Amino acid sequence: MITTGKILGYKNGRLLIQPKDNIERLMSVQHPRNVELRLTDGRTISNDQRRKIFAIIRDIAIWSGHEPEYLRQLLTWDFCAGSERDVFSLSDVDMTTAKEFVNYLIDFCFHWGVPTKDSLLTQTDDIGKYLYLCLEHRRCAICNRPAEVHHVDRIGMGRDREHIVHVGLLAVALCRDHHDQAHIDEKALFSEYHIYGIKLDRYLCERLRLPAKIPRKEGPG
Repeated sequence: MITTGKILGYKNGRLLIQPKDNIERLMSVQHPRNVELRLTDGRTISNDQRRKIFAIIRDIAIWSGHEPEYLRQLLTWDFCAGSERDVFSLSDVDMTTAKEFVNYLIDFCFHWGVPTKDSLLTQTDDIGKYLYLCLEHRRCAICNRPAEVHHVDRIGMGRDREHIVHVGLLAVALCRDHHDQAHIDEKALFSEYHIYGIKLDRYLCERLRLPAKIPRKEGPG
């Protein structure tokens, strides 16, 4: 069962919640002991978030040939199904859900190669997640063209990239042109577009085919 609730208090690490729905029968029959929490700050979707959502859906509609309203409903349903949420309205959805929906739409565009009128850098309001998606899909964080991995943490000359553990290193996805600019003046480029390197985790290393552990040396024989 999925429901919402109102926080009544928090003290000494204990959270008191009043469920929106009657869960008495569920508690008495199934005796659940664990819950999933998704905390929101109570603010509703901003006009800027709504504009971004409609702009991305417009681009997807142009690419797919479907009507924007049909796509909005379909993508909202798919997002809610995947994240176990109730279907929401863009008129009053909470700001946190709206932000995650924008992330979902950006991921959709990267995954399916949807061309967009503007760089998705201008549409995100979760820059950390956006930079992660750019690396995951090898899309330039600035212009969204096919990208290379730019190592913010420098790998010095003479060091073999195949024998360096990349997990934990800072990196950002950049196309060839922006990669060249980063090597000339990384600080200026990052400042102009408000981007930065994020830590590579094991998933990204595997996705980008970067060593996540030091290769085992073969013994003699």
